[in-house]
Amino acid sequence: MSARITRGIIITIAGLLGGPALMHGNMVCASETGRHIAEQGAANASAVACATCHGADGGGDAASGFPRLAGLNAVYLQQQLQSYRDGTNKNPVMASMAASLSAEEIRDVASYYASLDPVSHAAAPADVAIETGEKLALYGDFAERGLPACVQCHGPGGHGVGSTFPPLAGQPFKYIVAQIEAWQSGIRANDALGMMQYVAGLLSGDEVRSVAAYFAAQPPDKMFEGKTRKLSAKKIASSDIYTGPLPHLGEVDQGREPRGGGYFTPPPRDEYPEGPFGEKVKQGESIFMHTNTHPVSRKYVGNGQVCSGCHLDAGRLANSAPMWGSWVSYPAYRSKTRSMSTQIERLQGCFKYSMNAQASQAKHPPAAKSDTIVSLVSYIYWLSTGAPTGDSKISGRGFSSIAETGQGFDPDRGKPVYETHCAVCHGASGAGQWAQGEVVFPALWGARSYNWGAGMHKINTAAAYIKWNMPLGIASPVQKRALLTDQEAWDVAAFINSHERPQDPRFTGNFANTARTLHSSKYDYYGKLKKPNGKLLGEAD
Repeated sequence: MSARITRGIIITIAGLLGGPALMHGNMVCASETGRHIAEQGAANASAVACATCHGADGGGDAASGFPRLAGLNAVYLQQQLQSYRDGTNKNPVMASMAASLSAEEIRDVASYYASLDPVSHAAAPADVAIETGEKLALYGDFAERGLPACVQCHGPGGHGVGSTFPPLAGQPFKYIVAQIEAWQSGIRANDALGMMQYVAGLLSGDEVRSVAAYFAAQPPDKMFEGKTRKLSAKKIASSDIYTGPLPHLGEVDQGREPRGGGYFTPPPRDEYPEGPFGEKVKQGESIFMHTNTHPVSRKYVGNGQVCSGCHLDAGRLANSAPMWGSWVSYPAYRSKTRSMSTQIERLQGCFKYSMNAQASQAKHPPAAKSDTIVSLVSYIYWLSTGAPTGDSKISGRGFSSIAETGQGFDPDRGKPVYETHCAVCHGASGAGQWAQGEVVFPALWGARSYNWGAGMHKINTAAAYIKWNMPLGIASPVQKRALLTDQEAWDVAAFINSHERPQDPRFTGNFANTARTLHSSKYDYYGKLKKPNGKLLGEAD
């Protein structure tokens, strides 16, 4: 890596840490300080050099279970050192090491390791099968345990997202096992919202080992190799990364035990049909998961959203608007369009409203016979194999309901709820987070969000979804497990939908008429609340 690129990265990371911009002289000083601590220990302390355990290249030590540090997010590394100091991650050796460093030294050594190319010396143990771990890493176990896939928070390939969700790919097997066990026992309690504490408690010992083996076998983050490293550093600097204190888990409504039946069960993922139909099914599933980046569908997405952002578990999950619940319910009359709609038209509507196709490369939703729609319909048809066609009341269809409260809903009350429970994933300004070119946590307002015609802009719809689905790993619409109270869900939905977003594609050209005829519901802020500039939501600035 050239010195020019290294300097650019260090400057970027310094900005993320909230410190002053590091110009040439200070930059060299900080870089050298971090390198010195890593290679020789702190200048004025008895701390052992980081490289003693983590390797000269920061790639970790698989045999001893010491993690790789090279290429990890600087803010994340800084937070972990602070956790050792304050005891939220209990490790006597690291606590002593962290206590010997000043705040500036912690910043410098974190910046140094973040500037290195990702290196890993990890490997999966030969005696541990990874098949179960791979399934949990990529798909989770939503239906039975409300367990999300690891990559839903740790990003595509497990390569990490922002400063809160670190890379798992290329971390030593022993290290991953030790950390999950630390969350299970309470030794480690420094994760956002307590999500990892809760998720770890859902895993058996064999599952922990299999997941650890799977990620140990994966290569470290390829996004940061070669020339893409400088571009990625710029992208991180301009993204909406959460750098505040990590919120902790509150009281969880545990709900009931994992389901023993009562909901339709779609075909297993490993039983795809064969032949041309099977290929369309697989492509449809891929489009569903990666709508905004898939080469077939991306030209129809105008805001970076994906189907699976609302329909969890690739459209399989009961009470999270599963696609099998939609398939058996159409054709149907929709008050939204004031006409009969087929399943194909329903899908086109998702592109029109939730994915804001008007702002896409194509400027319109995909046609009925397009490869995108044919693939999605094929996937949904297969997913619904055996479902009772015409049963519009099928159990698990749509989102779980939420009762209205005596206090109604209030965006001002919802703001602190958002800051405490949502910003860590979706960003302080609702812009979401991306990794490896994929959206991991979707934007909730602004240009990259769903538009004013999408169902999620309705406060009652958003409140029901949030209550039973967020945050991932804690809430579960099947187990009826929730972190937020009904009131908190209503208020945070009101806060999210009190922000501007792309125009309703049904806009008549007359703002007052559009607001009156299409947005008169009490759950709709379009044309009602004022923006900071004094204009109403939905009104052109």
